[in-house]
Amino acid sequence: MKKYLMMGLATEVTVQTQEEKYEKAFEQLVGGPVNANVNWGFDAQQVATFDAEGKYTGMRGVDANGNEWGLYVDVPQPLTQAQKDVVTNWFKTHENPEGVAVNWSDFFVQQVYEGEWGKNMNYLYCGSSTDHTFNFNAGNAGVYQNVCYGLREGATDQNDRIYGPDQIEFMVGSSTEYFGFHNSFDSNFYKDNYVIIPGDIIDASVAGMFFVGFDFEAHGVDTNTQQVARDYFFDNWIVKITPGLYKNRERIMVEDLIASDLSQVGYSEGKSDWDFNDAVFDVAYLRQQDANYQTHDYAVITLWAAGGTKNLTVAGKEVHELFGVPVKTMVNTAAPNGKDGLQPVIFRIDFGATTDWNKQYDANEIKVYVEGTELKAEKGKAPQKVKVAKTTRWMKEMLIITSGYAKFAEYATSNTPTDWYKTVTDASKLY
Repeated sequence: MKKYLMMGLATEVTVQTQEEKYEKAFEQLVGGPVNANVNWGFDAQQVATFDAEGKYTGMRGVDANGNEWGLYVDVPQPLTQAQKDVVTNWFKTHENPEGVAVNWSDFFVQQVYEGEWGKNMNYLYCGSSTDHTFNFNAGNAGVYQNVCYGLREGATDQNDRIYGPDQIEFMVGSSTEYFGFHNSFDSNFYKDNYVIIPGDIIDASVAGMFFVGFDFEAHGVDTNTQQVARDYFFDNWIVKITPGLYKNRERIMVEDLIASDLSQVGYSEGKSDWDFNDAVFDVAYLRQQDANYQTHDYAVITLWAAGGTKNLTVAGKEVHELFGVPVKTMVNTAAPNGKDGLQPVIFRIDFGATTDWNKQYDANEIKVYVEGTELKAEKGKAPQKVKVAKTTRWMKEMLIITSGYAKFAEYATSNTPTDWYKTVTDASKLY
């Protein structure tokens, strides 16, 4: 405690730490001290395991275990012929279109169309590891007759599943960094002959989807059909890609005010943050085999939003950089001059070879930092992050969380209701 001499009298002045300032500001937000038992939703999280030994038998690159997909991941439905036709026609009539990038480690690939040169396009692959999308060859894909789309409504047995056919594959621990194919004419690999197009610009019937189109070329040794020039219509092979969202994921919403000048904090819309959208991400834990068939434990992180303007990292990765925007640009929070509608980013953390088959994980262990300050959720203290259900919507920019969720303040001060995120006050304030 520092002492200062004022007018001949010794006066004791306590200098508050930033954490203490944050605590006091949060108490003003919720109307009282934080309840000592509040853990902000964090506890041991389910690890996705899929057999009697607690092991999941997938592998890096491709998971062909389609008759179980629906038990642990959200599986996209097959495309209708009408959807395939509208997508194919768009690619056939748009020369050299400008595409977009997506950043997913886990994703589905579905067949859409085999074009004129498709039979000569083999080994559809993706990412820096050139992972083969199993069963996608010769511009097409075999039909998987027993794709599991999940359990039947009201099912009490995990064997009561919904099955159906599709030309589909699930890529795990891979990458959408780029896509390529092997040309059977000249035995070369081509990784620059593709484009990713959002369904939103194609037709309302495929809005929210993403399609990869390939443009064929060949550089053979003679002047016959082994030499084919590009025409920049990406219609020789078309597939759909969908992010892999795991059923056991749980959502983390982050507030970075602790790194701010807390003397400027207010409690009305437009004056202060307290929106808990500076980063929004999901965490799912998996026990899965790697390329060498050794079982590892992983966390799959799905980043949805970046509502801050400071350098903020999740598991060591800067969130704005993951979205491909400058640090000062807010993403998916309806912020002025921000970027909205960007697709989530999916990446993995490898915890190494599994040694404890009973190991459980807590998403609170995923480290989050803002400009070097760790953002924490400690029991009984003002949080910088909270864990909620995976479908919880986050606040729009500069809208206070208590104005969107009626019971947030009550939960903070009394530890009830623990499902405060279901008490929506005004859905128009949610992203």
